[in-house]
Amino acid sequence: MFSSRLPHHLDPNPLSLATAALEAAGADLLDLTETNPTNVGLAYPSDVLACLSNPLAGRYQPSAFGILSAREAVAADYARRGTPVSADQIVLTASTSEAYSLLFKLLCDPGDNVLVPQPSYPLFELLTALDGVPANPYRLDYNGVWTIDRDSVEKAISARTRAILVVSPNNPTGSMLREDDREWLVGLCRERALALIVDEVFADYPLAPRKDASSIVGEDRALTFSLGGLWAGVSHARLGRTSCSMPWSRLCTSAAPSPAAASSVTRIAGRNTSASATPSASPRRASNLPSAAWVIPMTVRVSALPGGPDSSYD
Repeated sequence: MFSSRLPHHLDPNPLSLATAALEAAGADLLDLTETNPTNVGLAYPSDVLACLSNPLAGRYQPSAFGILSAREAVAADYARRGTPVSADQIVLTASTSEAYSLLFKLLCDPGDNVLVPQPSYPLFELLTALDGVPANPYRLDYNGVWTIDRDSVEKAISARTRAILVVSPNNPTGSMLREDDREWLVGLCRERALALIVDEVFADYPLAPRKDASSIVGEDRALTFSLGGLWAGVSHARLGRTSCSMPWSRLCTSAAPSPAAASSVTRIAGRNTSASATPSASPRRASNLPSAAWVIPMTVRVSALPGGPDSSYD
């Protein structure tokens, strides 16, 4: 009766069962797996929600990209991070999970696949399955430091692979995308006409960041997306945002991109067509992408509120 995209079962795992039994028995637990900051006695400033008393907060202002004043506030946060982004380049979303779903719909047809790291978020398998996009794993290896097993990446790529997912800092290893791995991934994605999605949701919580740690923000040699993080005052008040390296309005126009950008979008959009990889004067319409938008190569940052780091950095 139900979609095959749903999990085969929703039974709680043994750890959840054991925890529930102890709580039911009134045991005094110190749960080191707790990820909800509101359950551990953290105090918040008394006026943290005062902004909700502003009369403007009760006004409904539908906007496809998000209210301009909110996007301007997000742009200011990007400036604080040293990455200038205009409000026109930002789209607000509900969460990172929603952003993943939108990206899978943007890049993939049902049955297409994406590459995901192991070890990493267990949630990837669920998120990809809900969009009918299988997750092909590739390995992270530890040899004093964590690195991407490049051979396993290449072996995991198939004719229906559309994107490579990277998490930096990764959970649970705490490792970050290194500059040489970034350069290799960008070259591989450009060569194979793949998108590169880098989840940087814990980037604001470095315990001991390495000098060779590298962000994907601003990368335009391949189609890249970066997921970041922003607190909205309290841990459970989350804000998702998607920022693009060009105004989002250009994605729905026929404005000509640069030759390098045109080359990249032609390669990606033409995977299911006879499109050439030669740069053209205008973007190609992608037969495997939703809606009637013109697709132009972009660097995107999608962010939602992290709960904080739960692993150490190497």
